[in-house]
Amino acid sequence: MRTLARSLAAACAATVMAACGKSSTAPGGESEVISRVTLTLTPPTGAPLTAFIDDSDGSGPTAPSAQQGTLALARGVTYAGTVKFENRLVSPVVDITGEVQAEANAHRVFYSSTNSALTITTTDTDGQGRPLGLRFTLAAPATAAAGSAPIRVVLCHYDSAPKTAAATSCAGETDIDLTFAASIAP
Repeated sequence: MRTLARSLAAACAATVMAACGKSSTAPGGESEVISRVTLTLTPPTGAPLTAFIDDSDGSGPTAPSAQQGTLALARGVTYAGTVKFENRLVSPVVDITGEVQAEANAHRVFYSSTNSALTITTTDTDGQGRPLGLRFTLAAPATAAAGSAPIRVVLCHYDSAPKTAAATSCAGETDIDLTFAASIAP
């Protein structure tokens, strides 16, 4: 009877450990919980523009909160941009950005906008020289029309799909996909 009880206990422990999964930064792992994404756009002169979006349950069924902060872009300016990923559902807060940087060969941040006047260019690379995307530039040309200029941010995790330098969209698993409201000022 004791042998059966020990066997059942061992089987249960193995099942629980297997069900927990691994971090998204480990090969073959699950996505990390990201509850806040912050964009910071710094012009050559003047104050940075910062906005964030919270998701109260990470990747759960609740929709992300409304954006906090305004991204009003000036025409004729190229901004130095950064993105920060955090899990604020735990204490202390976990900076997921550091994990993405540490596992750069398995991650990439993609940026896009439905406003074709904007040019968004990744400025950092992983250990193999491929784009990473934690840092970028965003150019709003002097000829850009005033109006809406949403900025989509997609954090891609490459697990089973290979990461290529020439990719223009996520071919791996999407860890986060949010769109920030931004506008080009008149």
